[in-house]
Amino acid sequence: MRTAKSNSSKAMRLFVGQSSCNNQYQREIAVMRTFVLVHGSWTGGWCWEQLRPYLEAQGHRVLAPSLTGVADRHHLATEETGLRTHIDDVSNLIEWERAENVILVGHSYGGMVITGVAAKVPQRLAHLVYLDAFLPRKGESAWDLLPWLRDAFQSLRLSDRPWLVRPVATGTLPPEIASVVEDRLTPMPIRTHEEPLPTAPSVDLAATYLHCVAEPSHFNEVAARASASGMEVKTLDAGHMALLTHPMDIAAILLHTAMA
Repeated sequence: MRTAKSNSSKAMRLFVGQSSCNNQYQREIAVMRTFVLVHGSWTGGWCWEQLRPYLEAQGHRVLAPSLTGVADRHHLATEETGLRTHIDDVSNLIEWERAENVILVGHSYGGMVITGVAAKVPQRLAHLVYLDAFLPRKGESAWDLLPWLRDAFQSLRLSDRPWLVRPVATGTLPPEIASVVEDRLTPMPIRTHEEPLPTAPSVDLAATYLHCVAEPSHFNEVAARASASGMEVKTLDAGHMALLTHPMDIAAILLHTAMA
C-alpha cells in the first residue's frame, strides 16, 4: 500500500511545468488521455470543478457528467432511476463521445457505476480509479458493502416522494466542504443504492484504489477487498470528500496514472 502524502510537490511540478521535469517525464505528459469522472451520492458533475482544471491544464480531455436524477438533471428523477440507469448514462456518454483509452474515475457511489460501465464498454477503458468508493461484485448493492446505510437511508426518505433520499445536512460537514456544497446537493433515488450490480467485468482492467484514511473512514473494508484482489491501493491522509479538499493531490495521482 502506497501513500499519497508527497503528491503535492509532484503535482506542482506537473501543473506549472517547471524545468526540473526531465525529458522522459515531459514525453509521458504529452500522452493525452480522456478522463471520465463519476460523482457520488447527492452531488453532480460540479463536484469535480476544483480538480478538473489540473487535468485540462496538461491537455487532457475531461468529461464529468451529472447522473440522471441529480444536480442539473434532478428533474429527470423517477422511481425507476437506479444503478442501471447510471451505468447506461456513463456507458452511453463514452460511446457517443467515441472516447478511447479512458481513465474512468468513480468517487463513493460512483464506484458502483464505474464497475458496471467496465462490464459494458471494457474495450474503451484503459484504467479504473476508485476514489474512496464502493467496489462491488456481481449481485451486490451499495447496502451490501455498507450495511449501515440501509437504515440511514430510511430516515432520509422524503415524505411526499419516499423513493427519493434527501442529502445529509450540510451542518454535519466540515466548513470548508459545506461552503462549497451548500445549495447544490439534491435528493437522489433510493433505487441507486438498493439495486445490485447487474454484471461484473469479464476482462481484467488496470485499476487503482485511492483510500482516504482520515477519520471517519467509511471504506476501510472495501479498501482491504481491493488490496486482497491484487489492486494497487494508495492512501491519502484526507477525508471522504478529498476531491474538494485535496484536488491537487488527487490530480497528481490521476496524472501519474495517465502516464502508465
